[in-house]
Amino acid sequence: MALCESMVSDVRGRSVLLVVAALGLCGCVVAGPRSITAGRGLYTEVINRTENEQILGVIVRQRYDETFGMLSVVSVTANLSFRTEAGTNIGIGDSDDYAGNLVPLSAGVAYEENPTISYLPLTGAEFTRRMLSPVSVEEWHLLSGPVKHPGTVLALAVHRINGLRNPLAGRQPPSPGFSRFLELYDRLRWVGVLDTVRAPGTTTEDGLFWAFHDYKDAHSDNVREILDLLGIAAKPDGSAIVLPVRTAVGGSSSAIHVETRSAFDVLEAFGTGIEIPSSHLEAGMVEPLAIAIPDEGRLITIRSSEKRPDDATVRIRFHDRWFYIEASDTQSKRAFGFLRTFIGMRLAKEGVAQQAPVITIPAR
Repeated sequence: MALCESMVSDVRGRSVLLVVAALGLCGCVVAGPRSITAGRGLYTEVINRTENEQILGVIVRQRYDETFGMLSVVSVTANLSFRTEAGTNIGIGDSDDYAGNLVPLSAGVAYEENPTISYLPLTGAEFTRRMLSPVSVEEWHLLSGPVKHPGTVLALAVHRINGLRNPLAGRQPPSPGFSRFLELYDRLRWVGVLDTVRAPGTTTEDGLFWAFHDYKDAHSDNVREILDLLGIAAKPDGSAIVLPVRTAVGGSSSAIHVETRSAFDVLEAFGTGIEIPSSHLEAGMVEPLAIAIPDEGRLITIRSSEKRPDDATVRIRFHDRWFYIEASDTQSKRAFGFLRTFIGMRLAKEGVAQQAPVITIPAR
C-alpha cells in the first residue's frame, strides 16, 4: 500500500510540473505577439469600416437636408484578463477498469478582452468654422499631389479660376470653356508639363506657382490654349512660364486667381451622385437637382436599394433604404477615398497633435 501511494504521488508530481511548464509556455505566446496579431487587425478593420460608414452617412444626410454629427476615435485601450485551467486523471487499482478512459494531463489558458473606446464629438464653433470656411490653396495643393486625375480635384476645389465659373450641385451651368480648361489641365499635369511649385523659403500659399515647362515640341498648342482660356498674356515660346497662384476673385493676365470651396460645398457636390429613390422625391423628402448631372459628369455614384447589397464596399441604412458604393465601381471608390482624406485633413485641429488609437496589451 505504501508503494502504491508513493507511485501515485510521483505521477501527480510529474503532472503538476508538466502543467506548470505548459501554462508558462502558453502564457508567453498568448500575452505577447499572438495577442497583438489577433487584436490589432480587428480593431483597425472595425475602425476603418465604421469611419467609412460615418462619411457615407454624412453625404446622404446632407443631400436629404438632415442634420448630422461626427465622432472621432481618440483611443482604444484593450485590457486582457487571463484564466488558467489544469487537470489530471489517475487510476488506482486494476487497470482493466479504466484503460482508455483517463486523460493523463489536461491544461489550458483562456483570456478575456475588455476594450475601452474613447470618442471625440466633432461639434461646436471650431467644427462649424472648418466645415464652412473656404479650403486654402495650400490644402488643395497637398490633396492633388497623389491623385491620378488632378483635374477632378481642381474641379472640386474652385468656384472660379481667373473668372471661369465652376458651379457644382447642379445649380447652374459652368462658364463656356471651363470643361475644356479642366481637360487641358489634367493632360498637362499628367505629362509633366504643368507643375505646382513652391518658391524657396516660403511656407504659405503666397509662395505657390504654376510652372509650364518642357512643352516646346509636343505640347505648345495645349499650353497656348489653356493660357488663352485663363486670360494670361504670356506667349508660349518654349521658355518656362511661371504664374503665381493667389486666393482672389476675378481674372488676371499675369497670375492664377482662385476662389476656393468649403468642405460643406464638397460634401454637397458628392451628394449629387446619390441615386435618389423616386418615392422619396415624390414624397418631398429630398429636392431634385436644379440641373441634372449626366453619369459621366458624376464624381461618385452612390446607389440605393431596398435589399441589403452584398457587393458593397461601404453601405448604410437610411430611411428604410440601403445606400452604398459598389465594390466593382473603381472610380467611385477612388473618389470616396479622396473625400475621406480631405475630411480628415480639414477637420484636424491646427497646432494640436492628433491622438492615434492606442492599444495597450500587457506582455510577459
